[in-house]
Amino acid sequence: MAGQVLTFRVRSGGSVTIDLDRCLSCDTKACVQVCQKQGGPLVLDEAMGVPALGMPLSEVTRGGCVECLGCELDCALYGRQAVVIDLPLARFEEYLRGLAEDVVYKRRR
Repeated sequence: MAGQVLTFRVRSGGSVTIDLDRCLSCDTKACVQVCQKQGGPLVLDEAMGVPALGMPLSEVTRGGCVECLGCELDCALYGRQAVVIDLPLARFEEYLRGLAEDVVYKRRR
């Protein structure tokens, strides 16, 4: 299974990518838990022990994934940092440059 990823598009035109190799050593499967609470598409593939889509891809891209960002956040906090969400945010970088202070995740300590 080395090098396996799960990638799917979401309604906004963005994507969710999950590094399934990292998921193999994850005890929490936090991304699946939070996704299920939101009624989202991620389920646990019991045979492989990794996240999988529990609905057809066409349903996911039509809004089956509500783009709540919970899978990425919970994976970062409680899992193995395997989830990356890429959403199109028009002029986001421009907005960040206009802030008086750096946002928390970019601050240097």
